[in-house]
Amino acid sequence: MSSKYVLILPAPALQNFVSHYWLSRDNSDRLHVALPDGAVDLVIQTDETTISSWLYGTTTTRTNISKGQNCHYLGIRFKPGQSRHFICPSAHDLTDTYTATHDALKFSINEVSETFFLESNAAVQLNTCLANHLNKYPPTDQRIDDVIRFIEATRGTTRMSEAAEVFGQSRRQFERVFRQTVGISAKTFAKIIRFHHAANLISQPSALPLAHIAAELNYTDQSHMNHDFQDLAGVSPTQLAGDSVAFLQDLRSE
Repeated sequence: MSSKYVLILPAPALQNFVSHYWLSRDNSDRLHVALPDGAVDLVIQTDETTISSWLYGTTTTRTNISKGQNCHYLGIRFKPGQSRHFICPSAHDLTDTYTATHDALKFSINEVSETFFLESNAAVQLNTCLANHLNKYPPTDQRIDDVIRFIEATRGTTRMSEAAEVFGQSRRQFERVFRQTVGISAKTFAKIIRFHHAANLISQPSALPLAHIAAELNYTDQSHMNHDFQDLAGVSPTQLAGDSVAFLQDLRSE
């Protein structure tokens, strides 16, 4: 039996906070490969007998995550920096690790049942759960959100001095707040964003030559891009272009 992996968009009112929901049913694979993306995931697991939930922080390198055979998984991938509205630990506390939720959530998932793991129900149930929480505790936009959007809009090519200017306070304060909010440094986040843009360009059927993509994204040269791919994904751009990796569904497409 093969695994079924489905991505589901959240309701429009939640799209500033949630990248997507994902559903993985009837897993026969024992490992899932996670790539760095600057995001925190809430993962709910069931083996049709018990239900458990976990928080996974962003990774800083390619990571293999164990899965229970024939289990179902339902995930919420929060946008970078936005998990703070829904969970108690800082993103920095979760980087390169995971933890059972216990009292770590700011909203209740006590009503999660087997019906959550049906594709037709997952989005409706999660939209209601998260929207109710935000209605009760309205989020506030902060300067660090402007910085995150700025780095994403520039495809990770911005200089950190420019990002600090957007934040509007000292460079030291900027780095501290960014790391607490996103889980990694602004420089590492920019590196990840640029990698995802490069990976998406490379995976297109009519992709430009690798040297052109490296130049378009302001890498020093193609060797610099190759180094970042090896560092973050453990594969070369050529390997990814050959579709020899199994995690393309997790690449950011912004």
